[in-house]
Amino acid sequence: MKKIFAALVSAVALLAALFGLAACDTEKELGSLEDFSRPYAGVYACEELTFAGEDKLASFDYIRLELQYGGGFTVKYRTKGGNAGSLEGKYRMDTDRGEVTFTAAQGLRTVTRTYPVSGGSILIEENLLGRLLFAKFKPE
Repeated sequence: MKKIFAALVSAVALLAALFGLAACDTEKELGSLEDFSRPYAGVYACEELTFAGEDKLASFDYIRLELQYGGGFTVKYRTKGGNAGSLEGKYRMDTDRGEVTFTAAQGLRTVTRTYPVSGGSILIEENLLGRLLFAKFKPE
């Protein structure tokens, strides 16, 4: 009887140790539940686009931003004239600060920009040649 009891205690201790180690590894790999689920991942449609105060969205059939679960992003667009294009890169969402950082290759250099996220929408503001470019991407 003592041998069975000792084997049972050893098995329980071993399982407890394994579960404890597994929990530590999982927490390091997954981070928080929000990091794991990435509720912000998905497709965003451009609902507002202005340059120097002029509406430019009417010139496009669509402009879409996709935030992928693996940390990649893609912007795809098609103009009313039929020209299409895309841009790919990486992103990092900081939900605590309410901002998203995009990194993409532009020619021989890498460009990184951080923009605010407000009410689930991504707000992009860039100064181009002294003129303001503004775009608002809202989840589809």
